[in-house]
Amino acid sequence: MNITVKKTYELSESQQYGILDLFNAVFKKERSIEHFRSQFFNTVLEYSYHVLLYDDGSTISGCCSYTPSYYIIEDKKHLCALSVDTMISASLRGRGYFKEMLSSGIDYMRNDGVAFIINFPNDISYPRYIKSELRRDIGKLATYALPYRIGAVKPKLKAFNWLSAASVNFFLFLTSPFAASKIHRFPIEKDLLSYNRIRYTQPNGGYLQRSENGGFVYKIMEYENIRTAFLIDVFEKSAKNFNTALKYMVKNHNKEFDILLYVGVVPFRFSGLIKVPKAFSPKNFNFVGKLLRKDAVKTDLFFNLSNWDINLSNYDLI
Repeated sequence: MNITVKKTYELSESQQYGILDLFNAVFKKERSIEHFRSQFFNTVLEYSYHVLLYDDGSTISGCCSYTPSYYIIEDKKHLCALSVDTMISASLRGRGYFKEMLSSGIDYMRNDGVAFIINFPNDISYPRYIKSELRRDIGKLATYALPYRIGAVKPKLKAFNWLSAASVNFFLFLTSPFAASKIHRFPIEKDLLSYNRIRYTQPNGGYLQRSENGGFVYKIMEYENIRTAFLIDVFEKSAKNFNTALKYMVKNHNKEFDILLYVGVVPFRFSGLIKVPKAFSPKNFNFVGKLLRKDAVKTDLFFNLSNWDINLSNYDLI
């Protein structure tokens, strides 16, 4: 077996198709080469990082990819690498290559100026990352919801859809006067100018953006067989701005969704959101990271979830 690390522009066409073929086989998808190139060339560095695992021949049997972006930490800009699309052929799993691939990527990216790595593993891969000791837990993102039509979540309650819709509208009306306009600043935030320019340009992304009160972005889609409106990000974090975004979505799109969701950290009251207890959350949103340059970021700052302006905009789930 052989492991090598390449930047996207260093990949030959056959290597690009090799990564794509592995992705489609492992995740049972039909991603196109155009999507692949848009995802990995369209970054702040105009390339991404790819850790490639070869079998005894020339076939790519494993890959870890990382997309770079800038984050502002205590008023200083740092380069971050988001881990995406980690995959290994079924025949090679459980043989130690996962950790070898992670380690190879760390050394390479540290030398290329990356300050830290973040990723959001699912519940199957999460313990493997922690066991490798090459990632450390930062926390689990909370889920907030407004069940506009309760029957979509609990079919037996379909007759009460009118009541849940009325309750959501009344709840937003009730919380609105108490929603403070003070902007909350997190010690760790995305560099919005460069981040937003890239994050929402994926082909067929379906993202909807508004400029009211600093701006917000959302997406309406079917998620686990429920018509869902995801509030992905509110750019200027305040209770008032969240409330404004929610009221806009309900007023203009209420016929298009049955539940409204936000996933992330909400450090204030009266935002118009209702926090879902962990036992009823649709899934765990695990957040882990790795510091590559401890001189750039304080360890206790980095591994404290409350310090992060973090939500679904920070990774590629939707």
